[in-house]
Amino acid sequence: RACILAVLAVAAALRQPQTVTLRDVHSKRDVTLVGAMHYNPCSIKLAEKCVEEQEGLGAVVVESCESRWRRTQEVSPPGSIGRVLLPSEMLAAAEAAEERGVPISLGDTDVGELGPRLKELLVASLMDLLSPGEGWKRIGDDLRRGARLAFDTSDLDGDALEFSDFLKPDLLLGFVTSLLAYPAAALVKAPIPVGGLLLGSAFGANYLESAAREADALAAAGGDSSASYLLLSGVLIVLDILFPIVFGRLLLVAMLEERNVRLARSITEAADRSRGNVVAILGALHVNGVARLLKDPAGYGDGKAGTWWTDDMIEAKEA
Repeated sequence: RACILAVLAVAAALRQPQTVTLRDVHSKRDVTLVGAMHYNPCSIKLAEKCVEEQEGLGAVVVESCESRWRRTQEVSPPGSIGRVLLPSEMLAAAEAAEERGVPISLGDTDVGELGPRLKELLVASLMDLLSPGEGWKRIGDDLRRGARLAFDTSDLDGDALEFSDFLKPDLLLGFVTSLLAYPAAALVKAPIPVGGLLLGSAFGANYLESAAREADALAAAGGDSSASYLLLSGVLIVLDILFPIVFGRLLLVAMLEERNVRLARSITEAADRSRGNVVAILGALHVNGVARLLKDPAGYGDGKAGTWWTDDMIEAKEA
């Protein structure tokens, strides 16, 4: 066991940070998963480098869908100010792929499917919260399974990202850029829904802050046993408990676990169709889950895979 751990430690040390290279058991091709911190300059350079240097490259898969990718091309076409102000690892990888004449697969779940799924899971979570028996069990099972799939790397034999992958000084320095660029890009691509979400969040935070101040004022005035104080305190406590539970389930199940299946299937399809190795540009939280599916012969069943960004689609975009 000590020898195995030593070999894994050496392999991890030799591995390029933020990347995992493994053998896809489904396609029998080599796959490099790049775990990006979105819009981070360090991740952008890494994505471009991996595509440029990958031997036997057959295809590049990016964590996007046709709807999002079309919008990205509209707001950040080549040579535009948008491409300069909001560069991304996906665009950098796609440009490098085009220079090598390598096809691009948009491997993620389409937003037209993801939105309804999030609403469905949100409603299910609220209903489960009202069912202390089976409902709470379903939520707990989802949270435990999702957390294990996302963060437990003990079964990946070193083919996983670790916390140390993100301790590079240049990556940490670019973290501020990521924090600013990510919401900015989302706002540019979808101003109405994202703007509404940001305004709603701001109003909600302001309301909760006002409620907390009012509860503190009641307590200071000796009214900590009044109906108003008890009601406000109860509401705040419930929100403090319920929000992380509901948000955690949405994140771990709909945003990670289920999308990982689509991404893994898209990577295998890209390797099969191109008959070459694949570089996949993913958000860092997706990498370990996707790696697990690619290493497992029974990792996923039949279903939808990625959309190829083909010449006729590019011509339709430019028309």
